Amino acid sequence: MSIGRNHGGVAAHGNGSISLAGRIVDRLNSWPGVAKVRADCGMGVALTAGGSQIMHLHTDDEAELRLSRPVIERLGGVLTESGRVRIKPDSEWIAVRLDTDSDMALVVSLASVAIKASTAADIAPHSYAPCGAARAAPEGTLRRLTTAIRGSRDR
Repeated sequence: MSIGRNHGGVAAHGNGSISLAGRIVDRLNSWPGVAKVRADCGMGVALTAGGSQIMHLHTDDEAELRLSRPVIERLGGVLTESGRVRIKPDSEWIAVRLDTDSDMALVVSLASVAIKASTAADIAPHSYAPCGAARAAPEGTLRRLTTAIRGSRDR
């Protein structure tokens, strides 16, 4: 995350400008049914819709969106060809690099797709699917994190 004041759960740049990630959080958090929470993986901010986390913002320069496997199978080729999207292998998540306003517009558009997927039968409500950050965590961390998350939801 950038060094600077915190804005919307995502840091602002030292010059006071809001990062693209911060602008995404602000915009989507104002949508009906979307809420900002701590990411299940424990790193950064997440946005939820339909009871599922649809987006993680671990840093200012990348957004991860949970689109579901059927959606990724359908749109994966086009998304990859854009040069802005990285498909996470064997995952429900994609990553979009945040360098320009066009990247932000792409993420906002894909958020609508993620919301639709989260409210369809493609993703079970309140289900946990590890994002890229969780998959990159040291061995055993994900198991402990998943156990803690599931335990807190059962209470």
